[in-house]
Amino acid sequence: DVDAPDVGVLRSARAQLHQGAGALELVGLPTAALVLRASEAALIKLTSSRPVKLDAKSVGTIEQLSFALLDYLSRMLAGKMVSPLAMFPQYRAVQDLSGADRVHPADLWPMDWQWREVMSDGTPVHAMDGSVRSEVEGYTLDLMRRGETATAKALSDMFAGLAGGFDKPLSTVWRMAAGFFEAQSQGLLHLDVYSKRVPSRLLAQLRMTEKAGNAQADVSQRLAHDLLFFCAQAASPGDGSRAPRLAAVRHAWSLARRPPVDYESPQL
Repeated sequence: DVDAPDVGVLRSARAQLHQGAGALELVGLPTAALVLRASEAALIKLTSSRPVKLDAKSVGTIEQLSFALLDYLSRMLAGKMVSPLAMFPQYRAVQDLSGADRVHPADLWPMDWQWREVMSDGTPVHAMDGSVRSEVEGYTLDLMRRGETATAKALSDMFAGLAGGFDKPLSTVWRMAAGFFEAQSQGLLHLDVYSKRVPSRLLAQLRMTEKAGNAQADVSQRLAHDLLFFCAQAASPGDGSRAPRLAAVRHAWSLARRPPVDYESPQL
C-alpha cells in the first residue's frame, strides 16, 4: 500500500542506499557510488510528497539499477573488464525519476580529470572577435540543421585556429573541440542526443570568452570533460593522418587504452 506507506521502512531504505554509496566510495568506486546516490535521490523525490508518488513501476526502475550495479560489481570481482558506462540505461531511467538537471553518459565515465597540453597542428591563428563568433554561430546552426561533414570540418578548422591565440586551459578546450568536430567530419563519431548538445555549449563558452576580452575567461571543466569523453568514444583515427587533431587529443590523455562503450543498449 504505497498511499499510506510505513515511513520507517522508507527511511530505512534511504539510509541503506546512502550507507551503500558511502561504502563504495570508501573502497575506491566513486562511479558506482554515484549510481547508488541516484537511487537515493529518486527515492527521496518520490516519497517527499503526499500522496506518495512511489508506485510499482518506479520501484522496478530502481530495482533494475540495483541489479545492474550488482552485476557490474560481480564482474569486477571476477576480474572481468567492464565499464561503469554499461549501467547508463538503468542510471538514466532512475535519474528521470528524480528529475535530475543533468543526465549524461560522461558522468559514468571513469576519468580522473586533469588539464593537459594538446599538440598544435600548425593551423594559422584566428583572432578572437565578433566576426569569428558569428561565423561559428552560422556553422553551428548549419550543422544542427543538415549535419554535413563539410560544416563539421569548417568548425574543426575554426577552433584549431582559435586555440593558437590562447593559453591553457582555453587552448586545450578549443583543440578538443577541433578534434571533436574532426571526428564528425571523418565519420568516426556516432552522433546522438548528447553529442548534438556540445556545439551550443561551445558557443556559450565562446561568448563568455569574447565578453571577457583580454582577461582570462572562466573555463567550463565539465565541457572539457564531456569533449574528452566524445573524443574517447570516437573510432580510432589510426596513424593520425586521417584525423590529426583527434589523434592529438587522444594521445594527450592516452585514450587508446579506453575503447568506446555502447552506453545506449542495456548490457547488465
